[in-house]
Amino acid sequence: MSVNFLERVGVVQKEMDELVAPAQNKSDCAIGLIGLGLEMHFDWELCKKAYKEAVAATEALVPEAASLLADAEPVQTKDDVLAMLNNYKSKGMTGLIIYHASFIDGAVALAVATWLKDNNMPVLSWAHTEMTGGNLRANRFCSQNFMLNVFNNMQIKYSWVFEDIGTENLNQALSRYCRSLLAKSRLNQGKLLMIGGMRVPGFYDCELNEMSIARHFGLSIDRVDLEELWQHGDKFTEEQINPIVQKLISSELCDENEVKENELYLSVRFALAIADYTRSGGYLGIALKNWPELFDRYGIAGDGAGGLVQDLGIPVADESDMGGLLTMVTFNELTEGAGLPTLMDLSYLNANDNKVGMWHCGGTATRLMRRGTKFQMRNHSILDNFDEESSCGMMLEFLQETGPITVAKYQYPHASFVMAFEGDIVDSEMRYRGSYGEVDPKNCTTKSVINTVLTNGLDHHWIVARGHLLEDLREFNHWIGVDELPILDSVTSGRSQPKNMNF
Repeated sequence: MSVNFLERVGVVQKEMDELVAPAQNKSDCAIGLIGLGLEMHFDWELCKKAYKEAVAATEALVPEAASLLADAEPVQTKDDVLAMLNNYKSKGMTGLIIYHASFIDGAVALAVATWLKDNNMPVLSWAHTEMTGGNLRANRFCSQNFMLNVFNNMQIKYSWVFEDIGTENLNQALSRYCRSLLAKSRLNQGKLLMIGGMRVPGFYDCELNEMSIARHFGLSIDRVDLEELWQHGDKFTEEQINPIVQKLISSELCDENEVKENELYLSVRFALAIADYTRSGGYLGIALKNWPELFDRYGIAGDGAGGLVQDLGIPVADESDMGGLLTMVTFNELTEGAGLPTLMDLSYLNANDNKVGMWHCGGTATRLMRRGTKFQMRNHSILDNFDEESSCGMMLEFLQETGPITVAKYQYPHASFVMAFEGDIVDSEMRYRGSYGEVDPKNCTTKSVINTVLTNGLDHHWIVARGHLLEDLREFNHWIGVDELPILDSVTSGRSQPKNMNF
């Protein structure tokens, strides 16, 4: 049974939440539903009944943060459908569902296509099977085929579903489409924050073309230097910070603490500063330049601070990785926070056992800790590799919870293509210090992951989100114009494929 991570509470989540600015209300969206039919040649009473059932079925699946715009009856004429579309648009419609109650007039199909071309709005076409015996009373599939032929010739992008009311496949398709509209609406004109102003040294695949990000996602990026964030922490007092430090140290889930008290204090202070600054500014997530300045100038390793911030539902991408942050905020909005995405490396690849080990230093939300295990607070393991005496913390090291996950990453340099696969985090040992989860891939193999990443020369960070979300991601990407890289064959040697640099 999958874990509901929205019901989990991080180790010091409540205490931090009480001190930082409240989360800003997110925008809602409106989804239009139009029924189309033709009374002259088809059973109009049947059309109206079917449309009423379609409205009820859709209402039950629309997210709480979205509203459904639907008229009382199907429409038949070009003039009526255009009036309804314009009315819905005036009420804030961000996407459209067309229900084929019966066959339609071709002029209606062309009018809708022209309107969609002018208004650049996502559309889902829905039809289903017929009642049999006697005359053909609706001819719904032909209606859907007829309209989508017009759409494709007019170069109108669409999604479609051909499923009966009440089926699981229909419920999944409608719900997936509505979630993608909500996520697209919330990202559009949203803001991301890059703390530290730029990528970390040498990590060239961590910074992306900002105009391409705006083109695909509708997002803008603000940049702020570390010193401003550090000074923002001055608003928090010792009386506020110390109880959080003590709760971390004394938590029954804390198995070990090797971090100096001052570094724990400064890490919690930094986490509070990040969370408060992000929420106050209405940012959807942050890319954090967590080295080298935090090591050299401020005397901490920032990963653990980022993990505490993620417990508050704020995506934090380590090492200033903007492609990672884009992927995180996309998953966060598609799942309304339930996906709890985290940034990882592909660090253990065992082709014989078909296992992919996802690892990072220790900057993951504590809500993701595996039930029945504990965490350790340690200095940065990579700094320890160099010199344990000069190493610093705070890192939160633990095994990640088992269960279904999706791995994905919008790719350098322009985020116009993505690689993604599904799997399950399974029980395993802690193969490396840090935050670790071992994945059994589902729609591919470990060898095919290796081949796809190395043949295409893909980015080195990956985002792990909770749940099997590949179809949700594909629906969303369809509407923002992002292509998915195909998973390649299961081999462990190969040759490069040229990267598409045209965004």
